[in-house]
Amino acid sequence: MAYANHSRLKNSFVIFSLAVAISIISWAGTATFSIPGLTSIASAQFRGALLGSTTNQTVPNLTETTVAWNTVAYDTDNFNTVPSFFIIPAGVSKIRVSGSVVWSPYILGSRFLWVELNGQTIPLGRGLSSIPATQNIAMGQEVRSAVIQVSQGQSLRLKVYQNSGIPLTVYGSNTASWFAIEVLE
Repeated sequence: MAYANHSRLKNSFVIFSLAVAISIISWAGTATFSIPGLTSIASAQFRGALLGSTTNQTVPNLTETTVAWNTVAYDTDNFNTVPSFFIIPAGVSKIRVSGSVVWSPYILGSRFLWVELNGQTIPLGRGLSSIPATQNIAMGQEVRSAVIQVSQGQSLRLKVYQNSGIPLTVYGSNTASWFAIEVLE
């Protein structure tokens, strides 16, 4: 009887150790390990892309405008094969996108920022940001989507709109204007 309890305790310790190892590896990043009697297990690896710009972009009054990007900080799956937006590659079904722009200062109107999927408004979870104008201060604006179901070949764009009465600038020559995609599944 004592041997049976010892064996159960030993098996419980192995399972507990495995759970702790998986937790540590998940926290630390990509790693592969094997346990005798089990096949190799690999933790999930980050997948996504981050775009930026080195130039400013003029946004006309009362005109929906796609934000242009010309710098790729990283791109794990060739999402940015077409400038200024992401294309969903094979094997990706759920993503989250986020972005940020910095507007030139002007006292009138509002500024809007959102994400489009295939040139259409995402019905639920798209992320939309609107802010009123401020005087003499450049304005930062961010947006983040919920988890979005996608399929291969679909495109995602970051869009802006403003109604100040004059053209405004989205600053690109800083690190505050960017567009990112993260693969969840």
